[in-house]
Amino acid sequence: MLIFGKAVFHVMEVINTGRSVMDMLNELLNDLNRDDLSLIERLPYVREYERYRDVITNILREFHIALVLVRLTFNDGSRKGYVFLIRGGEGGELGKIPTSGVVEGYVVSIKGNDRRKLLYNSVAFNRADDVASRIMEFANMYRRAEERISQLQLLREAEKDYALFYEEAGD
Repeated sequence: MLIFGKAVFHVMEVINTGRSVMDMLNELLNDLNRDDLSLIERLPYVREYERYRDVITNILREFHIALVLVRLTFNDGSRKGYVFLIRGGEGGELGKIPTSGVVEGYVVSIKGNDRRKLLYNSVAFNRADDVASRIMEFANMYRRAEERISQLQLLREAEKDYALFYEEAGD
């Protein structure tokens, strides 16, 4: 932590994990399954009638590049931000998912004053199907995590209602 006048800056430790972006994606999928997950957000935002996977694949088709950001918040207040940059190779036809390219990524982890940026090694891809299938896998896991968080919030609200009912009944 650095203090300049009244401003406080937290120093972020940068760590090269030596692992690949595919390991990072697996870590994200594991985090989406955690029971203490309290909030998930992703960019780009999607409208309620859109599917996230379609937005990402359409961006890839149009621009041959897509930035995917996922922020997770856990019950203890810790946060993780996953950053994926999917870049198509030199070739490929615009209007279609790139047939080759690279996926880069890192994770920003914040727990109290402990701030870390975990770097992962880029991974090349040589088939459009590889990218599309991973996007589908991520989208399905994200949707299930959203549903689980909604159910947990409903259960917490129901528990509060029951507690209030029993408090009033006891008076």
